[in-house]
Amino acid sequence: MAVAWPALGTTISIDEAYPPGGTYTLIGQVLSINGAGGGEVGERDTTTLASTVKTNFPTIPDNGTCEVETNYDPTDAAHKFLALLKDSPPTGSAQSYSGFNNFKVVFASGTTASSKVFPGWVKTMDGAEAGGPEENLKVTWGIRVSGANTSTP
Repeated sequence: MAVAWPALGTTISIDEAYPPGGTYTLIGQVLSINGAGGGEVGERDTTTLASTVKTNFPTIPDNGTCEVETNYDPTDAAHKFLALLKDSPPTGSAQSYSGFNNFKVVFASGTTASSKVFPGWVKTMDGAEAGGPEENLKVTWGIRVSGANTSTP
């Protein structure tokens, strides 16, 4: 039987070293995480002039973007590091680059450990949103996944 797991307690962390070393820093003040482990499979058209219906075949996965909404703390070390990654993106060719930072989402699954780990780079940082006098500063970070998602268990 499937179990509905609560979102409360789900975390996301970043391995600040690259190549990744396996030590993760928690990204604080997270309000929501969207797209962790998501993506889509590409397709190629296999329809021919003799076909009577469209046909296609799957190609390679594109693991998409993981969006993380946070209460923004411009003095927080992890928030500052994410902003630095956005301001100083990787340079050079994809073939010569040694790797991206790994991100790890740990799901609040009770006694069973469950997580997604994926390599990525900070593609977007919505500027700090100050919605009004009774609101918190907020930022949404867009992390472009560049490689495979690894799941546990």
